[in-house]
Amino acid sequence: MNQNERICHEKTPKGIQTALDAQAEQKPALSSLISAFGPVLTAKAEVTARLSENAVQKPDLPESEWDRFARGVHLFAITGLMDFHQAFKQAARTILPPMAEAFPGIQSDIEAIQRNIEDDSLDAEDCVRAYVNNYTRNINAFAGRSGTTPDIFRFALAQIAEPFKQIQARAFSAFMDDHPWPHGHCPMCGSFPTVAAITGEPEECWLQCAVCAHEWRFRSHTCPRCENTSQGLFEHVSDLDSPSKDAERITICKLCNTYILTIDLRGKNDPVNMNVAALGMTELDIQAREKGYSPQSELIWNLLEYRF
Repeated sequence: MNQNERICHEKTPKGIQTALDAQAEQKPALSSLISAFGPVLTAKAEVTARLSENAVQKPDLPESEWDRFARGVHLFAITGLMDFHQAFKQAARTILPPMAEAFPGIQSDIEAIQRNIEDDSLDAEDCVRAYVNNYTRNINAFAGRSGTTPDIFRFALAQIAEPFKQIQARAFSAFMDDHPWPHGHCPMCGSFPTVAAITGEPEECWLQCAVCAHEWRFRSHTCPRCENTSQGLFEHVSDLDSPSKDAERITICKLCNTYILTIDLRGKNDPVNMNVAALGMTELDIQAREKGYSPQSELIWNLLEYRF
């Protein structure tokens, strides 16, 4: 296991499906949500499984760039994102159909985007270039061509791009051996974490990125968003009706009014998929939102404006 990966992971499509089935059995109240978004998770895993870390070019960065990294500039901002236009259409073909089913509110938009990609009305290389370089004018034009809004088009591109960010993060993970990262945002893509895992004795905290799934060690009892360490400004809420009891909780920071899902993995030997685990903590997610707090990083199943 990579020394920067201390969570025993299940990342295969088959393993993720098994974890989804177990969640639905343990938490029947979430079965409809799991049925809607489970296929999205497995589709992304299928795309990632087809990719190879060996195909990702490893950069040879000068020391000046590592100085920028040490100051908090994430790696993808320094190296750029890998070119994935050759695999773009196949990825879209795998990911967009379950996305359309999961988001009835924008189903026709997602289907229109897929049709335009499939018949080459939208060129793969142009789409990837526009996304990677954030070419707003091009994205607006491509959205118009698909009969949708720029926000929805950008959202669809981000979902297609996610497996490529994940494989690039895996390929770059060895860099972390020599370059510590003390920050709360992801060292690879700059996103904030979706979930924190507590492991080991003595206790260690590992954060998992909401986008590229990279994980990194972070200071325990510290807010990743604002780096608050005042324990009086934290609140921990567990779902005591859950089979997991207090092993699953939300950690609320009252300084920046955000929360993060937290899973205690101590004593667990079986592999876990952190996204599936987060999906199973939706009831806690809802409790935090009802208290007026915002997630440190948004999960796709919480995008209510697209779901209905």
